Amino acid sequence: MSKNPIKQRDILKIYTDGAARGNPGPAACAFLFVQNDTVIHEESNYIGTATNNTAEYHAIINALKVAEKFHRGHLQVYSDSNLAIQQINNKWKINYLHLMKLYSKVHQLCENYEKVEFFHVGRNNPYIQKCDTLCNERLDAKDLKK
Repeated sequence: MSKNPIKQRDILKIYTDGAARGNPGPAACAFLFVQNDTVIHEESNYIGTATNNTAEYHAIINALKVAEKFHRGHLQVYSDSNLAIQQINNKWKINYLHLMKLYSKVHQLCENYEKVEFFHVGRNNPYIQKCDTLCNERLDAKDLKK
């Protein structure tokens, strides 16, 4: 956990990524917490066999669960998954029950914060690239080479 407490009025930025080798296939998710352009926490998890979209949702869900230990105010969540972000923002229809359940979990977790915003960013974002690296390292640790 960060030694620099986040002030209530500050915004905690969260960057997330999910990856599956095969679709579905072995999957991992990762997230970073960024405060004042500094990564204050990073985490990755192996989630078993999943699709890319499922892994992207798990990254967001895991980040929202852990963020409570850091900040309960305003969060901004960034992902390179346009599908997940558009669905979470109620812009796109959800066609699969398993994604609807993950969407519901995201919105349930958002109730623990003053405000949560979701944004789509490109894969070239350096924080997203770091999350992608964390996912691949987690998959490599499971001996699941590309």
